[in-house]
Amino acid sequence: MTNYTYIKVKTALSPSKLPDIRYALNPYVGCAHGCIYCYAADLCKRYFGVSYNWGSEVIIKKNIIEVLKKDVKRLSPGIVGVSTITDPYQPIEETQQLTREAMRILSQNRFKVSIQTKSTLLLRDLDLINSKNFDVGFTITTLNDAIAKYIEPNAPSPNLRAKAADEVSKHGIETWIFLGPIIPLVNDHEDQIEEVVEFASSINSYIIYDKLNIKPVMNYNMRMKWNLNIDLEEVINQSMDSSYFKRISKLLTDLCKKHKVKCVPAFNTT
Repeated sequence: MTNYTYIKVKTALSPSKLPDIRYALNPYVGCAHGCIYCYAADLCKRYFGVSYNWGSEVIIKKNIIEVLKKDVKRLSPGIVGVSTITDPYQPIEETQQLTREAMRILSQNRFKVSIQTKSTLLLRDLDLINSKNFDVGFTITTLNDAIAKYIEPNAPSPNLRAKAADEVSKHGIETWIFLGPIIPLVNDHEDQIEEVVEFASSINSYIIYDKLNIKPVMNYNMRMKWNLNIDLEEVINQSMDSSYFKRISKLLTDLCKKHKVKCVPAFNTT
C-alpha cells in the first residue's frame, strides 16, 4: 500500500543534466512502482520517508500545473524530460492527471517532451501525444515477467509494456526502449538481452542502455528487498567492475548490429 501526501512547489521545470534534455518535470516525488534498483531514491533524500520506504510513500505536487503555466512563459522552449526521478504514469496519475495536463501545456507552448515510463497508462494520453513534439520511452529491463516481479514489484509487467510500446510506435511516434539497469546475474544473460533487442527491432525502436549504478540509498533498499536466489554481494561487486560492463556493452552492441537496432549508452558507461 502506498501513502500519499501533498506539497506545494515554487518551480515546475528544473535544469536537467541528462544528455539532450534541457528541463526536467516531475509531478511526483517517489514512485509507487517500488523498483528495488531505482537511483531516484538517492535524489529524494530530503524526503527521508520517500527515499527509505521507496514505493510506499509518494508526494503529489498539488500546484505544479499552476506553476508550470508561469514557467513556460519565462523560460525559453527546450526538450523536457517527463519524468527524470519518478514515473509520470504511476497509478496515482490516473486520478490526478498532472502529467496529462502538464504535457498539454508544454506542447501548446512549443516545448518538446521526452517521456519515460513503465506504465501502460500512457496510452490514455495518445490523443495528446504526437510525432512532432513527443518521443516516448518504455523501460524494459527484461521480458521475463517472473524476474521483473522481483525487481519491479508494483510496475506493469514487461509484456504489457511491450504491447504499449508497440501501440505507440504504430501511431508514428518516435519510440525507444530503455534497457536499464543491466544487473549482473539477473538480466544480463545473452538470451534475455537478445529478446529485448529483437522486440525493439520488431517495433522499429532504438535502445538506450545503462548499467546498475550503486548509490547509498539504493544499496540500502536493495538489501532490504532482495528476494532473488542470487548472491547480492556478487551482483554489487560485478556492477562496480568496469571490465564487466565493457563486456556487456560489447555483447549488446553486437546483438544490436545483428538485429539492425540502433543502440546507445545512456551515459559514458565505460
